[in-house]
Amino acid sequence: MGERLFRAIFAATLVFCGEAAASPWNRSDGDVFLATRFDYYWSSTPVSRYSRYGSDTYFEYGVTPGWMLSGKAYYGTRISDSALGRQTKTSFGDSEVSIQRQIKRGAHSATAVSMAGAWSERLTNSARTGFINSNADVEIRALHGRDLLFLPIKTFAIGELAYRRRFGDAADQIRADALIGVEPSSRFIILAEARSQISLRNEAALGDDFDVIKARTSIVWRASSRWAVVIGGEKEFAERNIVPGTAVFLGAWSKF
Repeated sequence: MGERLFRAIFAATLVFCGEAAASPWNRSDGDVFLATRFDYYWSSTPVSRYSRYGSDTYFEYGVTPGWMLSGKAYYGTRISDSALGRQTKTSFGDSEVSIQRQIKRGAHSATAVSMAGAWSERLTNSARTGFINSNADVEIRALHGRDLLFLPIKTFAIGELAYRRRFGDAADQIRADALIGVEPSSRFIILAEARSQISLRNEAALGDDFDVIKARTSIVWRASSRWAVVIGGEKEFAERNIVPGTAVFLGAWSKF
């Protein structure tokens, strides 16, 4: 019972480390998970500055023991300051819906695959503006997670690999993510993650073509068996054709 509860808890916290990414451990049949996150992102050059603040709502639903449905909707405000003045836009941003199949689930590991349909923001080749038409995407993703240690500190790891097909002018992408989590006490979980988006450079004329690698850390405080609070930050530290940025976020989740 304790091991099952621990897995459910850290699987839920993963939604704060990715963009609506589920864990390799599917929700049980009929279980529902909801999460809300508030974030603030900014990047700048010597002559311009871009920022974004908003929130997303994420859900997971265990359809059957082998299938899980999930989705995310983001709504926020984007602000761009440059020599042309200030531009502001409030709208829906990156959103998606996905279905996940549990391939294998053992005592200490799990493997799954998912298929997602997404509506994502586009970028310019030089900086983030978020003021361009959105892009329709389809993504297939493989996920594998396993428990590494139970003593002296609970530790787990998750790896993910995905191919994202972008149907507009933007280049398709390979996405790879890796996460390490530790639970120093029954109340806290510490997460460290690396995420990458690598362009396949098959964009159309004037289409987006960029690479970015991000590092993210967060701390989860478990207020009760149903509620938790998470706080963290993210830094884009390797990139091509975009201006790197920084983000901070605060979120809460519940399950029932």
